[in-house]
Amino acid sequence: MLLRIFDRPYRLFLLAAGLALLLCLLPIRGNDGQQDAPQLVTKPSDPPQMQGVPAGADLSEQTARGCMLHQTLVYAPCGHSIQRRDPLDPRLIGLTRAALEKEIQSVLPGATVTGFSASEVDAAVSTDIPCALHWVLKTGEDGMMHVYQNRDGESLSLVRSTDIPSDRASESDRQELLDGRIFDDVQALEGYLESISS
Repeated sequence: MLLRIFDRPYRLFLLAAGLALLLCLLPIRGNDGQQDAPQLVTKPSDPPQMQGVPAGADLSEQTARGCMLHQTLVYAPCGHSIQRRDPLDPRLIGLTRAALEKEIQSVLPGATVTGFSASEVDAAVSTDIPCALHWVLKTGEDGMMHVYQNRDGESLSLVRSTDIPSDRASESDRQELLDGRIFDDVQALEGYLESISS
């Protein structure tokens, strides 16, 4: 059995294995005959300067073409809010967050940037009118009471004029009616109008 191992086919196999083992044990030498020392790879402390970008340039993330504006419109008098998603105004494309925070007022007065990425900007805007779920009773220039409602999300529109003068309301109500008294539903509004008209 032992003699079979040294037969010709096995001898070639053993010779190749021995040669491979010998090569593994020899030190590796470079082209100049010197042994290669282990190399320590370190990360440079300062990134290399980008070609064509001046030193000190702001390389922060910028709004990209196709960026969307996710706007939260908060109606301060009632506390309700709505959300809109529209393409970002072209004047605000290519801006960093700091630059956008300075420029957004020219496009969206009263806006505060609450989130920022190259593809989406989050902004909140507070307004002093109630949302479309409410009615506002207000004294008009003619001294009569008029009913307004937020129909477009951004402004109050006249929906009904009454023939009831505001001087029929109590003194404290008259002051409130100058700015506008908010009603949560139409039944409460009609009940109030009926109570002061009789």
